[in-house]
Amino acid sequence: MLAIITGTICPSGDMKQLAICNAEERLEQYKKSLRVFIGSGAFSKIVFAENSNYGAKTMEDLSDYARKNRVQLEILSFAGNTVQSILQGKGYGEGEIMQYVMEHSELLKGEAFFVKITGRLQVHNIRVITKKLKDQRTYFNIPNRTRKDIYDTRIYAMPIEQFREKFMPVYTQVMDDEGVYLEHVYTRQIVNRGIRVYNFPVYPRIEGISGSGGTIYAYSEWKCKIRDVVSRFNYYTIKKNRKR
Repeated sequence: MLAIITGTICPSGDMKQLAICNAEERLEQYKKSLRVFIGSGAFSKIVFAENSNYGAKTMEDLSDYARKNRVQLEILSFAGNTVQSILQGKGYGEGEIMQYVMEHSELLKGEAFFVKITGRLQVHNIRVITKKLKDQRTYFNIPNRTRKDIYDTRIYAMPIEQFREKFMPVYTQVMDDEGVYLEHVYTRQIVNRGIRVYNFPVYPRIEGISGSGGTIYAYSEWKCKIRDVVSRFNYYTIKKNRKR
């Protein structure tokens, strides 16, 4: 299975809502997360893509670790449209990264399905999750039980061709200052295009820190075990996507 992990190592100082701006600190956080995913046994291929043109060589030390774990690792580093990202928000940059991966990744060729994970986050049960995924389905969860109107974009999974056709072009609609985030744009696509969404078959155990708001992500295992059960009933979807 293939993972796409997105990031921005050296964000512009003009980017809004950034809690962690130091490039070296961000780089080490990305490396830490990548080591977790490489060593998890969940993926045979991992693409890490970042849009600050920091340079692929800064992550060369992970190549040996990937080879030892029999994982193909591809690092893509390019200069994104900083002006537009500042104007429209971080979701614009994320969408731009995904488009770049779709157009330039060598590892993506011949693959039919991917799991996308936001960089610097760790999903500690990712191997359990990937073993249960079906490559013809689209997987999203709502962020939490109090937000039933949008889907979480920290982790999702779907067929590659579906992403190219229905999700890749729409990131240009993001406008953070108007309250239109990538989560809203993707959710609108899901609803308007009638895409059947499934919860991840096991609730993701996410840990890490948000580089934008500085939110610390953690989880309680006993609560997650309850969430595992309700995930089987597609509870963590917005109402229109729930199984009737």
